[in-house]
Order: sequence, then structure tokens, then C-alpha cells
Amino acid sequence: MTRETFGEDLARPLTIGSVTVDPPLVLGPMAGTTERVYRLLCRRGGAGLVCSEMVSINAIVEGSDRTLRMLRTFEGEHPVSVQLFGSEPAIMREAVPAAVEAGADIIDINMGCSVPKVRRNDAGVALMAEPDRAVALTAAAVEASTVPVTVKIRAGLTLRDHTYLETARRMQDVGAAAIAIHWRAACQGFGGTPGWGSIAKAASALDIPVIGSGDVVRAEEAPLMMRHTGCDAVMIARGAWGRPWFFGQAAAALRGEPIPPDPDPAERLGIALLHAQMLRLDHDEHIALHQMRTQLHYYVRGLPEARRFRSGANRLTTLDELRSLVEEYLAHLKSVEQQEARAGL
Repeated sequence: MTRETFGEDLARPLTIGSVTVDPPLVLGPMAGTTERVYRLLCRRGGAGLVCSEMVSINAIVEGSDRTLRMLRTFEGEHPVSVQLFGSEPAIMREAVPAAVEAGADIIDINMGCSVPKVRRNDAGVALMAEPDRAVALTAAAVEASTVPVTVKIRAGLTLRDHTYLETARRMQDVGAAAIAIHWRAACQGFGGTPGWGSIAKAASALDIPVIGSGDVVRAEEAPLMMRHTGCDAVMIARGAWGRPWFFGQAAAALRGEPIPPDPDPAERLGIALLHAQMLRLDHDEHIALHQMRTQLHYYVRGLPEARRFRSGANRLTTLDELRSLVEEYLAHLKSVEQQEARAGL
């Protein structure tokens, strides 16, 4: 049955163990994107829960400085979920307490990443081919954690593989507090024709919350997914690239309210500048700009003469140059607007 059948409030807070997710909109984990600065911006933009980049349990146990820095959180971003990946239950037991001590409100286990490098190490979606190991890894995390443990999976390895449902039930039985499911099978990567049937099957089969994931890029798609699948929350990943305010728009859609417009160019680029400046606090200037470059392309998506801005963004070497680029671009837009007004366009 759908949520409409019961007349439920789509925007009602979701509880995962002891954690309240309000609204039920989750920033999904994305390598190179969901570091703590962007997570904070998305929380301010309306996300109810934010997820870290996936973090290697092996690297945590080995004490990698770079990896341990990935566990850092800002006070204002909570609740935050730290996503871990790996394949050995014993190592998971060691890594989980470190992630919790660093500030994780939820521990999430990645069993959905289809990147070859991750699969070759029997982690990510490769675990879906080994249900016993996947369940043991979940149980190990639950045993070692003082916060709720969730698991992110895909809809099987192939289009005909439906074992993910039984595996998810077993994860529930060993203590998983919620399951996030991407509607695609591993063989589809990020392609394929959108279909939410796998999310609906999981929502029907499980007693714990189910978080639907995959291709929510318009605010109105969040309530559609919840109504058509019965899922308890929506995870938004690539749809939030360069749009930390998107969660507020999706929350309005869940409440049945008019969807707020995107910020105007000046406000949008003001957020982008703040993003870059905050990244600079965590990284040297070169790394901060490298991380920002792709995001900058998305911040101006849909704006007039965006190609002009992107061309300049590709050549940036300092934050001062970024500030100048923003000022020049906004001045250009204002000049074009004035010319069009004089021409009566």
C-alpha cells in the first residue's frame, strides 16, 4: 500500500534508533563531496540527516591521518551519519568506536558502492554476493556501536537478483536500525530506466525504516517516491550537487507547500564563496579549490551565461581569484540585464 492510502504526513520526523531525522530528507554519501563543510551547508539548507564520504575501516584502524580527518564533524551539522566500508567483521569492530568517538550519531555501512576499486576488495556492493559476510559485518558494527547502525544497499547484483530482500531482513534481525536502498542493481551502475519497485518491496518486507535513494533531482520527486514506495525517508545525493538549498525545497514539497524558487545569482554565488572559504579552513588553498571546481560548475547550473563563469572557474588558482570571478560575473549579469531593459526586452 502507498502512503496516500493511510493519509500519512510525508514530512513527519523519522526516528532511527535514538536519532530524529527532521525532515525525513537525507544527504547521501558522495566521495569528494560530502566532507563536513558541505554537510553543514546542507543541514542549514534543510536536510534532516547528513552522511559523510565513505571511510575505510582498514584506514581507521591503521590510524591514517587523512582518514581520521574525514571523521571530523561540525557542531551544527548533527545529526550526522558516518559511512564505513570494508569487508572484515573484526576490523569493523575496531573501527566503529573511533567513528562514534569522533562524533557520529549514526554508523552506516556501505554495501552499495559499485566502483571497481571497492568491489575488488570485497567491499561495497560486492558484499551483496556474500550475504553471510554482509550480515556478519552488520552484526559486528551493531555489537561495537553505541549509536544506531544502518546499511546502504542496492537492489541486488543483477536485474534478476532479488536476494537483497532476504539479506536486508537478516540485517534487520541482527540489529540494523534502518536500510537505505538505491533502486538500481549493481550491474546498472548509474544508468538504466528509473523504477522504484525495489524500494517498495523493501519497504513492504522490513519492519525498520527504509530510506529510498536514486535520481531525486526535482523537489516534487521526494513526495512522489514516498507515496509510491512507502519508504520512510528520501536520500538525495547527486541531486544536491551545488544546491545545498535543495533540501528546503524538497521539504516544502513533502508538506504540500509551494516550492521556493532557487536563490538568485548573487545569493547562490554567496553560498559558493562561503563553501570555498570554509573548505580553506580544512585544507590548503590548492586542495580547497580543487574540491570546489566541480561544485562551482553546479552552483551556476541554469544561470545565464553559466559557460562564461565555468570557463573562469577552470583557471582558478587562488580564493582571491574566485572572489574576483564572482564579482565580475555578477557585474556582467547586471550589465546584460540593464541592456535588455533599455532595449525593452
